[in-house]
Amino acid sequence: MWASVWVKYCTLNTTLTKKHQTQAAGQRRSLKERRSGMELKVWVDGVARVVCGLSLSTSCQDVVIALAQSIGQTGRYILVMKLRGNERQLLADDCPLQHAAQLGQQAAEVQFILRRTGPALGGDHEPARAAGRRLPPSRPDPDHRSAGRASSTLPRRSKAGRVRSSSATDSPEPRASPIPFLDTPSSLNALPYVSKEEVFRQILQQQKTLQDLEVEVQALERETGALEQLTSSATLPGPVLDLREQLEELERRQLHNKEELILGEQWEELLQAEMDKERDMHERLSQARASLHQHTDQITALQASSGHLEQEAELTVQRRRSAARQSEEALRLLRQEFNKRQQHTQQLEATLSASQRELSGAERALQERQAWIQALNRELRQCDLQHFIQQTGPHADPTGTPQLGSTVE
Repeated sequence: MWASVWVKYCTLNTTLTKKHQTQAAGQRRSLKERRSGMELKVWVDGVARVVCGLSLSTSCQDVVIALAQSIGQTGRYILVMKLRGNERQLLADDCPLQHAAQLGQQAAEVQFILRRTGPALGGDHEPARAAGRRLPPSRPDPDHRSAGRASSTLPRRSKAGRVRSSSATDSPEPRASPIPFLDTPSSLNALPYVSKEEVFRQILQQQKTLQDLEVEVQALERETGALEQLTSSATLPGPVLDLREQLEELERRQLHNKEELILGEQWEELLQAEMDKERDMHERLSQARASLHQHTDQITALQASSGHLEQEAELTVQRRRSAARQSEEALRLLRQEFNKRQQHTQQLEATLSASQRELSGAERALQERQAWIQALNRELRQCDLQHFIQQTGPHADPTGTPQLGSTVE
């Protein structure tokens, strides 16, 4: 009888040891996957799908490929980020989680939508190849998931900002990645926006909590090793059930502590991202200040140049006004001189007209005198001729003294 009991105890102990090793390996594998895994909710044809196993450096192209493989439909897709009615198409190299983290408090209102823009360029053979390439989503151990969720005491905030407690039921949203779902507040797009001081305070608190958890994990590992030694060295099957319950409780506590560690690492990543962002903002501020100084110098130089130009413009206007006044004065003098000369010309014209009239009268008088003189000359010639005839005739003067006549000139 004791031999059969001993055989049963050894068999049960071996089974428990193998189960513990299997669960420990699964926990280590799940922990490794969860350390680099975050999730992103994407709406596909009105259905919300959650892509797990992402990081801040995961590109939009990887998310689209995972969703296309999940729905089993090939084609050309685009990922759209929607915020308060405004839509923005993400490029292939964009990182959705970084965009969501940069929005801060508005990250809870962001929706990522997958849209199909057309068929695949590869033809009818693409669906078969994609179907052959697509992997079925792995399902974690129900006991492991329920134990992990039951031991978690941290609440998780949903996208609308309401606190929902951890439960053993699975999320009804379909998963688009073969990586198991991480049921911790690790999603960056679900974190509320906090100030930098609050983040630092929480990080310091998380670091202190992590140190305490590491100490507790080490103590639990030592206690687990001691319990395993006690289980392997026990001779009676009586405390087997108690040890099993203690092991399960320790495993749950260890899983909870690992989840706390993961949460702390994610807070550290968030702090690093905030510090990088702050450093970038300081660099941009320095560049803005340098640009401001440069623009101030340029404005000062432009103001000085503008003052010189205004002075030159005033001098030019004054010169033009002075030249205009001088031109008006010269024009007035010229007009006066012109009027004087015009009057003198009129006087000369009047004098010329009078002189011409006098000259015409003198010419007429001269012509009349010449005509009178010619008439007198003709009469004188006739008189001379008569006198000559008288002298040369029979009644001539015997003395022979001729009588001379004169010509009237």
